[in-house]
Amino acid sequence: MGTWDSVRVEVDNLRKSGSKNADDLVRRAKIAKVETLTHRPLVVYASDFTDDDKAARVGAGLGIDLNDKTGFTQALSDIPAGPLDILLHSPGGSPTATESLVHLIRDSYNPVRFIIPHTVKSAATMLALSGDEILVSDQAEFGPIDPQLRFPHEGRVVSVPAQAAIDQFNRGYSEIKGDTQKLAVWLPMLRQFGPSFLEECHKAIDLSKRLVIEWLSSYMLAGGENVQSRAERVAGWLGDHNNFNSHSRRVSPKQLLDIEPGLKITFMKDLDAQIRDAIMDLYWAIDVTFNNTRAFKIIEHKEGSAYVRLLIEQVVQVGPTQSPPSGGAPPLNRAERRRLAKGNK
Repeated sequence: MGTWDSVRVEVDNLRKSGSKNADDLVRRAKIAKVETLTHRPLVVYASDFTDDDKAARVGAGLGIDLNDKTGFTQALSDIPAGPLDILLHSPGGSPTATESLVHLIRDSYNPVRFIIPHTVKSAATMLALSGDEILVSDQAEFGPIDPQLRFPHEGRVVSVPAQAAIDQFNRGYSEIKGDTQKLAVWLPMLRQFGPSFLEECHKAIDLSKRLVIEWLSSYMLAGGENVQSRAERVAGWLGDHNNFNSHSRRVSPKQLLDIEPGLKITFMKDLDAQIRDAIMDLYWAIDVTFNNTRAFKIIEHKEGSAYVRLLIEQVVQVGPTQSPPSGGAPPLNRAERRRLAKGNK
């Protein structure tokens, strides 16, 4: 199996030989290699959400949104109906956009297997649970599916866990009911909630759970006994903010299997070493692409049917007597930051 650095060197060597699209050539060759070993078409859906600097500049565009329908339509355009693998690396996003993607994928492809070499969170966990099977690496992790709602607060937009907002309101109601003098303390906080905010919180929680229950019942758990109650147990556990206390909390594959042993989660270590190594090489190639380029989201198939979203850099005009805002030095990309951190200047 290669490493992140060996794949970076592979890309650099190809670029030095004169290739202008070395990242794309290496990445797509590795998609093709995985397909050769698994005998199934593979689509990549990945976002560069682990780069804090890029994530801060891109914002919500990193997440699952309706633009991704265009990406999947493009990537699937040369893949006939039948079995499908999807390598998934995403922080999540809109549950309703996720629902649209599930319909787009499942209308034509069966069985569907999601491959998770690194991380899926929130709505991306929901997307993975719409598959017939999930293939995970040893370091793979999922995340809670409790929805986060955005609302204006003191001149900016903040995200809060829907359940936390409900709990705060209920706590305030209980304390005021027991002692009306506490109204003055609670009133500034309760005024933050709009007239329908709490109802929206309840509906958002219900929607996330209901979608997961529907997908698990229709696909991964289909044909078994007590399917509805088993699906409800998984969705209820993942959708309860109070089980995790943080939306970014790690959920391991083992934890999911402890909740529902019938989930079809397979570990790469139990597969042929060639397949495991090929998948991880592909993941490194995706990450190297994110390091080397302005790409922050990739949806593609090996034939070049790709939808790549790029970070648009803002150009700053600098006068003859002015210094550049950065002091003259361009910002380092993540690969350079890593090499410097290792002392390889």
